[in-house]
Amino acid sequence: MKLEIKRSILINKTKSEVYDIISNLKNWNTWSPWVHCEPTAKTEVSGTAHHVGQSQTWKGEVIGSGRMSLSYLEKNKTVKMKLEFLKPWKILADVTFSIEEKNKEQCEVVWLMNSKLPLLMYFFKDMMAAYMGYDFERGLRMLKEFLESGAVISKSMYQGEKEFSGFYVIGKKTSCKTNEILTFIRTDLENLEALLKKGEINKPDGIVNLSHVFDIPKELCEFTAGFYYKTNENLKVPQGCELTEVSSHKALLVDFYGPYRNIANAWSMAVTYQRGKKKKVQKKTAMYELYKTRPDGRQEKDIHTQIIMPIK
Repeated sequence: MKLEIKRSILINKTKSEVYDIISNLKNWNTWSPWVHCEPTAKTEVSGTAHHVGQSQTWKGEVIGSGRMSLSYLEKNKTVKMKLEFLKPWKILADVTFSIEEKNKEQCEVVWLMNSKLPLLMYFFKDMMAAYMGYDFERGLRMLKEFLESGAVISKSMYQGEKEFSGFYVIGKKTSCKTNEILTFIRTDLENLEALLKKGEINKPDGIVNLSHVFDIPKELCEFTAGFYYKTNENLKVPQGCELTEVSSHKALLVDFYGPYRNIANAWSMAVTYQRGKKKKVQKKTAMYELYKTRPDGRQEKDIHTQIIMPIK
């Protein structure tokens, strides 16, 4: 059963600069969407950069193990790789990065992967294509950031299972496309800040975003970005808002430091550990983001967000 995944991005760099990064596997960990799920995974690179035969192996607790190697190079144009997944399942794949110049200072990078899945995974093909495509998009965004700014501002740390006390949230439920979520979160929180200045809502103990639905295949999400309160005593709920109670729960915790544009790396880490450690998600309690610091006046690397995934 064939599986093809293809994604692309525009990068404001010359094709030679892009080629030099992609054709050296020593750069892979900087922008790999999978290594960012488990930064402590053991990786080793052997061979000469920019030459066929250079390879990297990886072995992690939750991302599994495998090997990738450069199989064909056309300078400033094409990088091909052989990819071997060994665990948690065995899959062989051919990967191609194509670089096309748009102008002297911009090029398009196309990431294509072709592989064959075992027949027993037939019913998961569409879901796998959607989630791996999402990973490709994360990786390409990090490649772009690395090339254009010199660094990827994303630090995720898995903190294990924790106990969380219940709390209350005032906000309104919003639905949108997954790629529009940041715009809508900002708008909803700005509206709450306006109500706070008018005295129509209590001063919060924090800011939170409850994730009710995040459907990657359908590209749809539903969330409540709101004010967080430890108690519901004397709470004022403005017109157009609703009060949501979140009961005490056990959850997997990921600390994330960096801008919201890279928050998907922390979510992917949480999901990877949840699956790798075979933890069952507590569906009665929404997953959520807890904003520990405000971005105002801070360097992006110091913005702290916690990802909380309730489990049974």
